[in-house]
Amino acid sequence: MNSHDSAARGPTLRIVCVNDVYSLENLPRLRTLVERYAGVDPADRLLVTLAGDFVAPSLLSGLDAGRGMIDCMNAVGVTHVCLGNHEDDIATDALHERIAEFRGTWLSTNLVGFDNKLVGTQIIEIGRVKVGLLGVVMDDRSAYRRPPFGGATLTPPNATAMAATEMLLREQGCACVLPLTHQAVEDDRALARAQQAPAYPVILGGHDHTVFLEQLGQTWLVKAGSDAEHAIVLDLSWPAARPASCVDGIETPTVRVRREDVANYREDEPLRARVNRHMAPVHDLERATLVSLRPGETLSSVGTRLRQTSLGTLICSHLRDALGAEGCLVNGGGIRANRIYEHNFSYADVKSELPFDNDLVVATLPGAVLRDAIAASRAHAPAESGGFLQVDDRLHVDENTHTLLSVGSEPLDPARGYRIALVRDLFGGMDHQEPLLRFAQTHPEEVPPADNGREIKGVLVHAFAVELWRQLGGFDLVDANHDGVVTADEIEAALARAEKSAPSALAADLVMHALDSNSDGAVSREEATKADGE
Repeated sequence: MNSHDSAARGPTLRIVCVNDVYSLENLPRLRTLVERYAGVDPADRLLVTLAGDFVAPSLLSGLDAGRGMIDCMNAVGVTHVCLGNHEDDIATDALHERIAEFRGTWLSTNLVGFDNKLVGTQIIEIGRVKVGLLGVVMDDRSAYRRPPFGGATLTPPNATAMAATEMLLREQGCACVLPLTHQAVEDDRALARAQQAPAYPVILGGHDHTVFLEQLGQTWLVKAGSDAEHAIVLDLSWPAARPASCVDGIETPTVRVRREDVANYREDEPLRARVNRHMAPVHDLERATLVSLRPGETLSSVGTRLRQTSLGTLICSHLRDALGAEGCLVNGGGIRANRIYEHNFSYADVKSELPFDNDLVVATLPGAVLRDAIAASRAHAPAESGGFLQVDDRLHVDENTHTLLSVGSEPLDPARGYRIALVRDLFGGMDHQEPLLRFAQTHPEEVPPADNGREIKGVLVHAFAVELWRQLGGFDLVDANHDGVVTADEIEAALARAEKSAPSALAADLVMHALDSNSDGAVSREEATKADGE
């Protein structure tokens, strides 16, 4: 930005915006970027916004329900957020706690009756102008794994935003309104087109993990991608005096937009230390044993690109059960370590075997599509192919013809729809899975939204932890002192009895974090029963 004469220039507002931040790793650099834009040719007001999806999902959020993320966001200086659909991934009580811990403003215009710390709109004053802020989250129920936000009322985001905008402009005397949104880019475009007089100067969007910098008429639509790898910096400026043509105080500012690569900034050392402290439990868990193998028993991922492997079956079966599906498909090229395991299988091994952050979804596939996808993926065998589909132990495939014969105990019905867990990118042409690509093209309504998936490693680790719990003999046996709750020490002792080995504190922590949905350091009977029923 060019230097301005502060006495002559009019009101200025600077916004640093990010969205969909699941990892803490880039926040120390984002902190430095924010400091720079706060100090160099400063505006009259600086906002740092995050447009939804930050308390979940990640392995860390599975351990602390988003506590570390909120702590680091406070250290960055985030001033305003809106809800994303993945905020609802953590327990409702835990989300209320995260809302209370955030030091900025949590804008929630279309979620009614959830938490009294959420605000529907906010007005900020910058010199002679008032600017209205609002925040909306998508109401597509398919983007949520349960009735969203404890059953609170979720109204249509665009219609609600338009009504709130009218109030802020006509009744509250705002010069303009800036919406924070968490919804698909097409819905943001529709919002930009609908608000014509006056146009939104900027829509600060989230949900899409791709960077968007586009101008629709007089509206800039910006999304920064994911994980704070990039930040969008906007400067809004108004003239020193209100123009004579101004009607009812409504003024559209001049907007300057730039994209910043966060990697270009040094890390803030205190925040790096804070991130490392929060991530320590995640790094400790890498040593945790997820599966103990009996003497003589092995697991193998050798040849996942040309044959069904025992580890491929194990992975797919656990993913199927964790997502409540009838079957699971994972491309062999996504299982990478090519190893034989003789003693145990750990979280570090999960990271080696599944190095990519692929999203799993559950889609309803006709039996014929499921059959054709498996057969086509294996058509190159015995030549290797990254698209070779590993399957779970309920999908019975003829090893010679690669034909899917049955699902569970029932013969395959080509016309029936089966709930299948799979990597979402297989619908987009990954590994040239033509039957799945054709199905997605002809039935796009059957493909779950891009942000409806769950990261494959997190799902698998949770599934292994729940299985470890189920092997311990039930709540009453683990609750050694019969006080009605189970602690990590009691889980550790039960694991030692079950495995007839030295106690495993790391595995106990893994089980505790998988079951302790309200993050209070103990597992209640209700939480244990829920895990038993997964």
